Amino acid sequence: MPQLSPVIATAPAITTQGRKRQRQFSPKTRNGCKTCKIRRTKCDEEKPYCNRCTSTGRICDGYDSTWTTSTFKATQSRSRDHASPSSELVRTRIPVLLAPSLQLDSVQERESFEFFITHAMPSLRGVLSSPFWQREILQAAHQHPSIQYGIIALGAMHRRYQQGSTSHIEKGALDKHLHFALQHSNRAIQGLVKNQGPRGDTVVADKRTLMTCCILFNSMACLQGHQREALQHLRSGLRMLKEADEAEAARDEPHPIDIESLRSIFVGLDMQARSIMSQSDFLHWEPPPATKDMPALPRAELSDSSLLAMLQYLESLQNHVLNFLQGTNERLPKEKHLVLLGYQDLMERFKIGSIALDRLCNNTSSTQAAFAQPLSSLRLLHCQIEYLIRSPRGDLIEELGFMHESNNMPFDLPAHFTKMMALITHLLPDPSDLTPVFTTAVGPLAALWLVATSAPSTCIALRRRAVALMLSYPRREGYWDGLVAGQIAREVLRLEQESTRAELGLPYMEDVDLVVPDHLRIVVVALSYSKDDDRKAKVEFRNARAMMAGEPGTVQQLSW
Repeated sequence: MPQLSPVIATAPAITTQGRKRQRQFSPKTRNGCKTCKIRRTKCDEEKPYCNRCTSTGRICDGYDSTWTTSTFKATQSRSRDHASPSSELVRTRIPVLLAPSLQLDSVQERESFEFFITHAMPSLRGVLSSPFWQREILQAAHQHPSIQYGIIALGAMHRRYQQGSTSHIEKGALDKHLHFALQHSNRAIQGLVKNQGPRGDTVVADKRTLMTCCILFNSMACLQGHQREALQHLRSGLRMLKEADEAEAARDEPHPIDIESLRSIFVGLDMQARSIMSQSDFLHWEPPPATKDMPALPRAELSDSSLLAMLQYLESLQNHVLNFLQGTNERLPKEKHLVLLGYQDLMERFKIGSIALDRLCNNTSSTQAAFAQPLSSLRLLHCQIEYLIRSPRGDLIEELGFMHESNNMPFDLPAHFTKMMALITHLLPDPSDLTPVFTTAVGPLAALWLVATSAPSTCIALRRRAVALMLSYPRREGYWDGLVAGQIAREVLRLEQESTRAELGLPYMEDVDLVVPDHLRIVVVALSYSKDDDRKAKVEFRNARAMMAGEPGTVQQLSW
């Protein structure tokens, strides 16, 4: 096989031309002494008299009797149609009053903690309210030093990430924020090790601390582009969640972090991981997190709680759909009847979820415009599930004829992907804002990938627009790196056009796209992460013809 030159190399630098000037983050305080307030200078808040005054020979007049921290002011949205996660819909008040009572050792710790609250937290939670990010993790920081150190580390690393211009921290970058983050990440690990028993055993309550730190460490690995490391943290968290479920009698041990909040986070992360997982990785992956009681369907009233319940239902459903599709080949033909029953169960759950989502959407009025973004996000997730469950890979449909028989309604794929693109456009921020965005929540990236790689060949303009959007934003959603995914999707389109021209005997023609036949469509993109470098992977592209013939695909090296 001829040596292929890697057409996908390092992520291209995003130009900052036309980028809005941003004021560098600087924590503000309204807790200074009376003298510093009058002089409008930054007070170091030393008690009982501040050093800023005494070191310059001034008399410090002390502090007001009511000592409170500055409250979080949500960044105003640029418009209702274009808003980044850090500026969208902060309906649940963020409890920043928890910060002053924490025993923080330095000004840099306080700055990182405040950055976490005011910048990282609104981005991490996405467009929906999150009890885990907005309340529970801050309460846990008061009782568990490892969580406190993890929050400080994530705040510092997120601050470094936002100062960049790509969807991950640049390779080799090591400045004071990143160095500080790694130091406190190590302190968090040391605290976890210290709290373990002599044989490394932990009680369920301590497992909640460990699982919380897994989520924090996972987020930091994602910010650095360390995909394999992030997946290892997820695997550890999934295993501990399973152990906690099995220790049923001890589940009621007190802890600020609710086990169901952790379950919701892990289900969402597992869903993201499965959506980019190769078949070989799936065979060695963990089973989906247990959902003994399916998340309750929301009532028709539109509220934060009903939206969150709807999200949990849809994420759990998509996770089971992905698990079903990935595991089907291993079960056929011996378990065809059981596969049929499993598919029918998923279809029934999808119909129930569709009815519930329609009720929520129909209850939206002009006075509830604040719910427009969350509803668009839920509808986009619903569209992805519908595509996966109604139009899976061609080889599965051929093996499982009942997939078509179970759907009486015709499925208009061009209209479906056009609808998805409209929802995606509504969720993406203003194109002129190139501030890097990182969230752990579901967002438009996975949907853009689906449009770019799975929309019908007749929708080539839509597919190319999806690729362009991925490459236009320095955005990362959990394991989905927008710039890297955009480069891979662009290569999918190039290989399809190249193989179609070769089969038809046509020369290359710039800006002319052919309609790619089904057997030349790329249906498998498999990533194998390097064991020696966290930012390298091997990518295999296989079209339908190669897959049906059991032939290998085109292999290229990827680095970011």
